[in-house]
Amino acid sequence: MRSARKLLVPAAAAAALFAVSGCSDDEPAKDKPAARSSPSELAQYTAAPDTAPATQSPTTDTSTKCVKTAGMNVEQLTEYLKELPNSSGAHQSQGLTLDSDGLNFTPDPTQRPCKAVKVKLARYWVDLKQTREETAVSPARFEYEYTLIEVTSHKAGPQNGRVPDSAPAAGSDCQGSVSVVYLGDDIPLRSLPSDLELTDTTAPVPVEVNEDGVLSAIYVSPVSVVSC
Repeated sequence: MRSARKLLVPAAAAAALFAVSGCSDDEPAKDKPAARSSPSELAQYTAAPDTAPATQSPTTDTSTKCVKTAGMNVEQLTEYLKELPNSSGAHQSQGLTLDSDGLNFTPDPTQRPCKAVKVKLARYWVDLKQTREETAVSPARFEYEYTLIEVTSHKAGPQNGRVPDSAPAAGSDCQGSVSVVYLGDDIPLRSLPSDLELTDTTAPVPVEVNEDGVLSAIYVSPVSVVSC
C-alpha cells in the first residue's frame, strides 16, 4: 500500500521536513528489495530455530548464557532490545543498530537472545520539488512528498552479523529516505519525524520516532536540491 500527502514549507540550509506517510496493513509485506535501495552486500547467516521455552520476562539461561525472549510481549521485547548492549562494552552502545548497511546485530555475548528476534522495517521516500526560487528577500520554497516504499519483516540474531536486505533506500537528487525498525503495530502518521533537515551529506543520521515499539530510525538526505 502506498500513502503520500504534500506539504509546502520554506527551505534553507536547515529546512525542516514534515513526514506524512505510513502503512495501514496489519501484517508486514513480503520481503523484497526496496526500489532504488542501496546494495546490501551484507554478511549472510542463518537464524537459529525457535526452540527456546516460553517465558513472560527477560531471564538469563545461565547454562547457555543467553536471554529467553519467547513469550515476551511487544513492550517487554522492545525494552530488552533497546537496552541490549553492544559487545564493545562502550557506554550506551546498542546491540541492534540501523546504519548505512542496514540492521547490525552485535550484542554482548552473555545477553544475546536464545533465539532469533523478529522485527519490522518500514522505508519511505522523501521527495522534494522546488516551487519558488530564492530571491534577495525570500528563501526558496519546496514541496515535500513522503511515500511509503514498503514494510518488511526480518530476523536478527542470535548470531552476530548483518541482516540481509535491510539497507536503507539510497538518496538521490531531490530525493531522500527514512527507515524505521520497530515491533508491533505499524507506525501512525503522526509519529513520523517532523524535524528532518537538508544536509550536505547523504550519510544516514539518527532521527526520533515517538511511538511504542520503535527501536531505531535513520534519515538519508537528498544528494542535492539545486535542480529540484
